Amino acid sequence: MGNSPDDRHTIQALVAEVEQLKKLINNNRAQSDSQHDNCRQHRMESSPQTEHMLRYSKRQNLVVFGVAESSACTTPEALAAHLHSLLFGDVPSSAAPLVSCAYRLGKWKAAQKKPRAVLVELTTVSAKHRAFKASSRLRASHIRLDEDLTPQQMQQRKGLSSDFLGLKVRGFKPFFRGTTLKYRDGGVVRQCAKGGANKIRAPAPTVPGPRPAHRPEHTNVAMDPAEVLRQAGVSVSKEFDLGPALPFTMGTAGSDSEFHDCASPTASASRLMGTFSG
Repeated sequence: MGNSPDDRHTIQALVAEVEQLKKLINNNRAQSDSQHDNCRQHRMESSPQTEHMLRYSKRQNLVVFGVAESSACTTPEALAAHLHSLLFGDVPSSAAPLVSCAYRLGKWKAAQKKPRAVLVELTTVSAKHRAFKASSRLRASHIRLDEDLTPQQMQQRKGLSSDFLGLKVRGFKPFFRGTTLKYRDGGVVRQCAKGGANKIRAPAPTVPGPRPAHRPEHTNVAMDPAEVLRQAGVSVSKEFDLGPALPFTMGTAGSDSEFHDCASPTASASRLMGTFSG
């Protein structure tokens, strides 16, 4: 007994509806699995033990910004050698290795203007601290160093972004150490708490003080030899001519003058008496 055209049409409609229901169920199942995975990952990241382990695994890493994309550094080995020369230029690569590996973060896009950041894994924590000492030198080439942060640390920094901008507006140079916001106040490094930038006063402008007046190294004074001898208690006859007044250098130790130690008339008279007695 054959099926009528109406029955065949009804069967086809039912089959199509079943296929549609299958696709809807599969999509709902995929969304449910994705949400479940996201919740599990969030729960793991928010766990103190997991966060501690994640930070410990990143303790020797650095993220370098501003390293130009180059065809000569396409392999991880070549990129690691290039980063070694940038961070530790005074250390030969043949010595104990300081850079374990290096690779770019993200995929290169044709419309991308800035170079991708480079994640650098160092061999020791001391090598990381040593690399940070090159920050001022690399900043002149528009290369910036930062720590490899966990998602939780990045959120903590993001919460301090308004304070970071507030410090810059007030004339300070803020910077991060981990998740702590710091700034230089003159020669002192201070810490800024969340929401505390508005309470910090701008640094006072430095005004150069007046320059001290020039003080001469020595002073030449003309003295009458006869008056010098009288002050020293020596009687001088009027017929005895001692000649014109002599210049003496007063109170300058270490000068090149012959009489640099004659700081008083008495001392001058003593020197003259020795001259006359000779």
